[in-house]
Amino acid sequence: MNGRIFLVTGATDGIGKHTAMRLANTGATVLIHGRDKHKGEDVLKQIKDESKNNNIRLYISDLSTLDGVRKLAEEVKKSEDHLDVLINNAGVFLKNRTETADGLETTFAVNVVAPFLLTHCLLDLVRAGSKPRIIITSSISQTDTVTLTDLQSHQQYREGHGPYELSKTIDIIMALEMAEKFSDIGITVNTLDPGTVNTKMLYAGWGPIGIPVNKADNTFLLATDDAYANVTGKYFLDNTISNDFSGVCKDSKLRKQIWKALENISGVKY
Repeated sequence: MNGRIFLVTGATDGIGKHTAMRLANTGATVLIHGRDKHKGEDVLKQIKDESKNNNIRLYISDLSTLDGVRKLAEEVKKSEDHLDVLINNAGVFLKNRTETADGLETTFAVNVVAPFLLTHCLLDLVRAGSKPRIIITSSISQTDTVTLTDLQSHQQYREGHGPYELSKTIDIIMALEMAEKFSDIGITVNTLDPGTVNTKMLYAGWGPIGIPVNKADNTFLLATDDAYANVTGKYFLDNTISNDFSGVCKDSKLRKQIWKALENISGVKY
């Protein structure tokens, strides 16, 4: 992995932090993102100390806002000339409905709009990478119903499960559409369930029912294994390509409607 550059969003805790550590241990250059400066600096030091790899850089930004996403992208573009792998890992689970400064439901803003906009803003850097990959973190928690007129979850919140399931379903839709759109520019795009892992998010929504964080290697393997170098447009479950995802993601008309809605919300056009 020497010479390869990875950006991991949400890398100061949970699966993101574990993935960043595993990447650092390979000798790769790892860009870690977080939203809390002090916590980020502590994680940066820990990863450098434990991996003996000084090619680790920290970026602080709040991905719940459009400006925060653009800020992260601009800072990365100032210091890097390419990205080999973009791992859109940052995510939230919130029991109560809140809105961001942009007036978006927070789960939708962080889990869906942020990776959509960040990928757009960093696309030229990824195109300049070697055998570039984009990974979007989804989940086995999905929904079979997507209401285009209620992407902001005004109706049924269900203590956070409703918007979370919606966001992770749209993440699959986003990945499938990106894979199709980027097929002619040499970028692979895949999505995955990172595993049922005992993170803060899992505790908040479901309780301690998963595996230890230090066993959560699915994201790392999808980002690094040569076997996936030319694989694109796939959903991975337990580190295996799977068709066991929500049927709404297979509706090409709905996928294009969702894509258009995301362009309108984010203010960008791919």
